[in-house]
Amino acid sequence: SYATWLSGFTLLCIVYYAGADLYLIDPNVLDVSVPVAIAISIGSLAFGWIAYNTICKFMLGKSDTLLMVILYCILVVVAWGYTHLFTGRAAFLHLGAFTATIMSANVFMIIIPNQKIVVADLIAGRKPDPKYGKIAKQRSTHNNYLTLPVL
Repeated sequence: SYATWLSGFTLLCIVYYAGADLYLIDPNVLDVSVPVAIAISIGSLAFGWIAYNTICKFMLGKSDTLLMVILYCILVVVAWGYTHLFTGRAAFLHLGAFTATIMSANVFMIIIPNQKIVVADLIAGRKPDPKYGKIAKQRSTHNNYLTLPVL
């Protein structure tokens, strides 16, 4: 997951940021400078993870169906927003980067750390707190459903 995200972000930098005038910015869509377009791109990826993580924490243990509907609506709004910021190709590439960032961050910041806590508890002979498994399952399920749009 980490290597895939890093290689994808590296390609995003090489192709879309280094060639922003050609591949990222369409003056007919939004006439911005290269640094502003890149800042919007990076900022949206970071903000996307923060918003997603906050919503998931708030909704944990509540309605999974409502959470999925909310997240789907967010993806639709983000897709619409990207088409009003970047070139057509860059817009949908960014939607893939947006979802891939969420997926990798889920693994790096939630799933693996929670697994380490559970394993450490088991090794120490303690009963693991089930909340760590519930949180990791939620994020793992989301990663499963987000795989297809990323491809």
